[in-house]
Amino acid sequence: MKIEFKSVEWLNYYMGNYLGKQRFSEDILKKYRDKINIIIEAITINDLSKIKSLNIEKYQQHWSARINDQYRIEFEYIKPDKIVILKISKHYE
Repeated sequence: MKIEFKSVEWLNYYMGNYLGKQRFSEDILKKYRDKINIIIEAITINDLSKIKSLNIEKYQQHWSARINDQYRIEFEYIKPDKIVILKISKHYE
């Protein structure tokens, strides 16, 4: 899938180009990068929904994928094969 990032901040977290104190632990950022790589390899949203570890869910007007029990990646799905990464959020907030 094609990936875009809503802000440079999320791209920098993915690329590992960040300085100073971060909002997220290095463990969360590593899992974030791993999940983004899985999303990139998928062809359709249906491929992603088959991967149980992502726990893809429709959330308000966008979608989310699990990073871990506490954090999720929120994204917009733009048909047929584009995803825009919106943010990392705490689950249930």
